[in-house]
Amino acid sequence: MMKKWKLIIFLIWIVILIFPVLFGYYNSNNEFQFAGLIFNPIDGFSYFAKMQQGFSGVWSFQLPYSPRGNSEIFIFTLYIFFGHLSRILGLSIPFVFHFFRLLFSILLFFTLLSFLKYIYKQEDIYFKGAFISLLFGGGLGWIYFLSGDLPVDFWIAEAFVFLSSFSTPHFSLTFLLMILAMSILVKKTFEIWMTTLIFILSIVLVSISPFASVIIGFLYGINIFLGKDFLKEKIVQFISFGIPAVSIGVYQYVTIRSDPVLNIWNSQNVTMTPSFINLLITLLPFLLGSIVLLFSIRNKIKTFDKPIILLISWILFSLIMAYVPFNLQRRFLVGLYVPLVIIFWYFLKEFIVTKQKTKKISLIIFLISIIIPSNILIFAGSVNAIINLDPMFYVKNSLIESMEWANEELNNKSVFLSNEELGLLIPAYGNFKVVYGHPFESINADEIKIKVNDFWSNKMSLEDSIDLYTSNNVDYILCNYDDSLSDCPSVTQTMEIIYDLNKFVIFQVSN
Repeated sequence: MMKKWKLIIFLIWIVILIFPVLFGYYNSNNEFQFAGLIFNPIDGFSYFAKMQQGFSGVWSFQLPYSPRGNSEIFIFTLYIFFGHLSRILGLSIPFVFHFFRLLFSILLFFTLLSFLKYIYKQEDIYFKGAFISLLFGGGLGWIYFLSGDLPVDFWIAEAFVFLSSFSTPHFSLTFLLMILAMSILVKKTFEIWMTTLIFILSIVLVSISPFASVIIGFLYGINIFLGKDFLKEKIVQFISFGIPAVSIGVYQYVTIRSDPVLNIWNSQNVTMTPSFINLLITLLPFLLGSIVLLFSIRNKIKTFDKPIILLISWILFSLIMAYVPFNLQRRFLVGLYVPLVIIFWYFLKEFIVTKQKTKKISLIIFLISIIIPSNILIFAGSVNAIINLDPMFYVKNSLIESMEWANEELNNKSVFLSNEELGLLIPAYGNFKVVYGHPFESINADEIKIKVNDFWSNKMSLEDSIDLYTSNNVDYILCNYDDSLSDCPSVTQTMEIIYDLNKFVIFQVSN
């Protein structure tokens, strides 16, 4: 039976993760419907769009936010699989999305408990401090806001347990797989079933997070040189993890680089690593705290157990790879919060061995109190956006109705031209492509965004307007007008109207 303190934390964890979603749907009205996203809806809608492709029955991925087709490639398979499940089970895409987000977060909860028990040996106060920090903690981003720069713990979801579980299922699954892989790695026994499990973990992990698979692969390599016990078995584990990781990784890399459309998409789909000052200040309690504690206990502890060495290696490798002068993105920060938090509380346990219990509790309360405000602000921000029917969180019912009609009457993968706002939503509610809709997933996004905005503001000449929709193989133009059809771009006035309801109109384009 779960201990009372664990049950309380578990219930709080679940409520935090699911309350904004339930409240969002409850707050819907006759005009606006909750979109089903509570964090970073721009990327969230792109995941819905990938699920729409699976819902249509396909397994290969096509860029939904570009009119140009790409070669067949099997990426984003997790979300395409979710789309298949949504169709087969007759469930909505947002429901399946959040079902797996919650499921993976629950599994992550218990996996973290098991892993921490192995590290700390007993469920003492440091075990509890580490566990609570991992689930609910962030950094000092709430203070770093004063700099005017966006703090790391407000946007790099894949680095933090809370933010990952709060945002998307694949981030929480990445954490889950990384911890499972580490749990196998630190065991002092070797069983044949582990090899099979490692192989499967590698396949799934590289499919959803290639950078995470590189980190875990590195740790499996390091493990070979940590002691002479089970040397052959360690090599087998490394190979078992490496074969699928390398094979799938190379397949994705070669396929993307050899396709002109995917290559452009990949080159612009780069989110740069934050400044080191941003990262340092945000993670100050754990990053700098671990360094200070390490020097404080260096005379007491001459050597560390293998799990601690591996966790330190994880931290160093991630930081180095995230800041090497190459275009490797911030993705190497994935999961970084886990080793940082565990190492900090482990070092703190070694440092404070003679303090009174009351002082220990006071210290833990203080530490936790300074790392949760960022997540409180994130949670409150989502709830506030829901209360105010923020347009990024709510969609007009009339748009959904128009897309439902289009799904039944129009061909899949037809190309729509719409304004920037609707361009983000169309692929999320139907298996259609758009000229522009996403800042990273639309090909030549900066250039095409300007053209689309000029088109909708009637700044384009008739010739340029025609060239825009003909050169992008546009089949339909979707317009949401305010008063009359004259609010739509002037070039549409001579086009055939195939749908007109509740101020949403679809024009047929004749190419």
